[in-house]
Amino acid sequence: MMGNRQRILPLGVQAPATLEGYYPCPNAAALHAVLKLVAEPQGLCLYLYGPGGVGKSHLLLGAASALAGWTPYMDCGDVPQLFNRIKDLEGFSSLVAAPLLCLDNIEVWAGQRDKETFLFDLYNERMSNGRPMLLAGRAAPRFLDWALPDWASRASACLQVALRLPDDTERMAILQEMAQRRGLQIGVEAAHYLLRHHARDPRTLDGLLTILDAGSWEHQREVTIPFIRLCLGAEKP
Repeated sequence: MMGNRQRILPLGVQAPATLEGYYPCPNAAALHAVLKLVAEPQGLCLYLYGPGGVGKSHLLLGAASALAGWTPYMDCGDVPQLFNRIKDLEGFSSLVAAPLLCLDNIEVWAGQRDKETFLFDLYNERMSNGRPMLLAGRAAPRFLDWALPDWASRASACLQVALRLPDDTERMAILQEMAQRRGLQIGVEAAHYLLRHHARDPRTLDGLLTILDAGSWEHQREVTIPFIRLCLGAEKP
């Protein structure tokens, strides 16, 4: 039986990505760079890169929500619908005027001259007006197959910060912090089991803890290895 402790009801509503909710280990440098960009939104282009699951999208969404006014976040993977909506003059002007512009999965547009020209013009207008940009991709700009040399040069001139996936020790620390923020008690053995038997990127771990938190609340049970197996489908009720 669980002890008497205050718990936040797990209502199944996913909280929006915020910079405060980002788990910095092992990418504290990236979080610090984004926080500085938000605090001092001057004419700077910050480029985050790393594999999937390191939290690039979380940082961009958090930055977009941290500033007042319309601060657009756009996933360049949402093409062609996205590009068709913003390439007109009115759409371009609104992106130039935004206090911060966050473009995710920028590598999707590499090799497409029309989209790179759009990025090149957008970059020049925003930098000349002292308005920052926050870009993210899976690889550093110099490793992407850009079609437009001028844009390749601009992208490579951005302040670049690499992100990486956590190692086993760091994953354990992240998992424990995630559980602690929820008020969820999970022992060392149960945490090790979860990391050994399930995907271990922070986003997936957060989703698994959401399931376990809801199950723990519903059944009034501590998170043990048998309970993890039960909640995540390894055992029948």
